[in-house]
Amino acid sequence: MFTAIILIPPLTYVYNKLNLVDIPSPRKVHTVPVPRVGGVAIVIATVIPIIGWMQFDLPIIGMLLGVVILFVLGVIDDAKNLTYKSKFLVQIAAIILVLKAGFIDINASHFAVNEIIPYVIILSLYFIFILGVTNAVNLADGLDGLAGGEALLSFCIIGLLAYEINNLTIILFVLAIIGSVFGFLRFNTYPAKIFMGDTGSLFLGFMLGVLSVALTYTADNAYAKTLPLLLVGLPIFDTLMVMFIRIYNKQSPFNADRNHLHHKLLDNGYKHYQSVLIIYFIQSIYILAAYFMRYETELNVIIAFLLISTLAYFVGNTRRKSALKKRLISGNELTIVSQIRSKITINSEKIFSLLALLLFVYAALSITKISTNELDVMLLLVGITVLAIIGMIFYVKRPCTWLERIAIHVMIVLSIYFSTSSLESSLINNINFQYKLISPTYF
Repeated sequence: MFTAIILIPPLTYVYNKLNLVDIPSPRKVHTVPVPRVGGVAIVIATVIPIIGWMQFDLPIIGMLLGVVILFVLGVIDDAKNLTYKSKFLVQIAAIILVLKAGFIDINASHFAVNEIIPYVIILSLYFIFILGVTNAVNLADGLDGLAGGEALLSFCIIGLLAYEINNLTIILFVLAIIGSVFGFLRFNTYPAKIFMGDTGSLFLGFMLGVLSVALTYTADNAYAKTLPLLLVGLPIFDTLMVMFIRIYNKQSPFNADRNHLHHKLLDNGYKHYQSVLIIYFIQSIYILAAYFMRYETELNVIIAFLLISTLAYFVGNTRRKSALKKRLISGNELTIVSQIRSKITINSEKIFSLLALLLFVYAALSITKISTNELDVMLLLVGITVLAIIGMIFYVKRPCTWLERIAIHVMIVLSIYFSTSSLESSLINNINFQYKLISPTYF
């Protein structure tokens, strides 16, 4: 952290002198040129302790060379604004180098050891995921402190899970990255004095993709192999959503636009710092789900990712009440399309609230062993159910705030987790009981 703080002031001076700054545009939210120096400081501040801590072998050397390749790419891109094709080629080279050096040993993969998926398909899946995450974090870098904060949350949970399985290599990488990002955020918090640029966002995305796969892929730990979806979380959903919208509108998926979640929040009336905090909150839900579902099945992890992504979509497409009033007062009437969209959103919220209520009831009735004191959890779920019923009866005309909506979605995810755990426990107990009845040794 101190290395980043020491590096940033002189690098900022040099970047200003060389005019290596981010110029304002209609798609961007800043109004004055800002130096793109943060990424250089982040990479240097990460690599220096890694060199001092690590014992060098082929996988570590391959990883560091991949970082150097992306570092050079980022610096050139920040200065020259390269095309996406050029950036893809260099990113592919860096990922191939890391995989070839064995930082992620495909032969030790859970899928390879258990002969579930052929080697070539495993290699392709890891390659596509790392490439996708590298660019997802790059695309998420749209507000002050946004990409750095999102990545920081993900690296924190990766470090915790690596500590749980005693993976020292990942722990050291994560500690170095966390320190450098903390130092960077000191200057990048709204209003930002510097940006990380493509140098920083590509580096963080690359490290996030590689470390999340390296954490979960091996056959010697019981982590869900789809857990990287939750570990990265919001950048993955945001990128997939934006590309779907572009393709649906018959545009290139690589064209820049204002369909990212942070753009939608700003357009829907949220202030800059509010948008960042909302995104931090949603990303926190992803990583908390990753921690609590680390031993769940791959399917359950995917379902959790889809549910939380649904929450993110509804939050991003809900206009603030105060902003809507201002729009109506100004004389700009809502179009028919906007009215239809508003009705669809309201009806969707009612359906979602009803589903939440049903899930609360189901979880309260079917709960068995999900804690040391199952009665407390049952009473909690019953209490939530009662409050939900009261709210639906007496406050049906009052629209939910974004905080209340987030709370509803979180409770839905928790209820599904609790009820699923209790259902599995009930089935297991029932099977065991029936086995005892038919077993000759029971009597």
